[in-house]
Amino acid sequence: MIYTKKSYVAGNMCDGKLQMSVIAADELVENAVTELMGDLGIDGIVAKAKYNAMWLISKNNIRFFRRPEWRERFDISCGISGHTAVKLNIDTLVTSGSGETLMTARTELCAIDLENGRIRKAETVGFTADMQQGERLGDLDFSRLPKSGEPVESVTVRSTSLDYCYHTNNVEYVRFMLNTYPVEHFKTREPLRLEIHYANQSYEGERLDIEKLTDENGDSFVIRRCRDVIAACHMVWGE
Repeated sequence: MIYTKKSYVAGNMCDGKLQMSVIAADELVENAVTELMGDLGIDGIVAKAKYNAMWLISKNNIRFFRRPEWRERFDISCGISGHTAVKLNIDTLVTSGSGETLMTARTELCAIDLENGRIRKAETVGFTADMQQGERLGDLDFSRLPKSGEPVESVTVRSTSLDYCYHTNNVEYVRFMLNTYPVEHFKTREPLRLEIHYANQSYEGERLDIEKLTDENGDSFVIRRCRDVIAACHMVWGE
């Protein structure tokens, strides 16, 4: 099935330019994916209650064409565009009321067993092949991301950063990395691409170190707990 929804840019979704913020865009994509999975009857709540498992977003790749402005109406559609034995790919398209492409995204999901932490086959948590009905959007394949950079900041995971399974919420990692930029950056630069890979979970009270590497291709980040990579991200900005 294809999940569709009409929405608009609310005040709490805006940044200083009165446009949809990067955080709000990431939340928008994750919410659309979650609601699609809910409509299919295989979301994380069902997986936890019925299969003692949890769906995790392992990768997310968002392309920005134009960020919608405060109170602007937009349309969302997403569907499962590909799958393997253990992974699902969900593509999301965000368009303006006139049909202009605003954002595209590809999200990779996998399910883990809550008892032993191992990856589960998708068919063991309710997925069936006929659920794949979405059209695959172009130019959203995942990249190889750096595994190290220069230390720039450390953060401590707090209780309000946790999800319903008491892991750090995916969006919080994006917030941690965006907080390394000064406000002047957001006044003069526009996001073009955000790609993030999630490698491990983190928990309340843990200290996470943020590393950054900047070159002509953009800014790369690594979030690390001691030697373990928790997440890696690549951001591209325009003028």
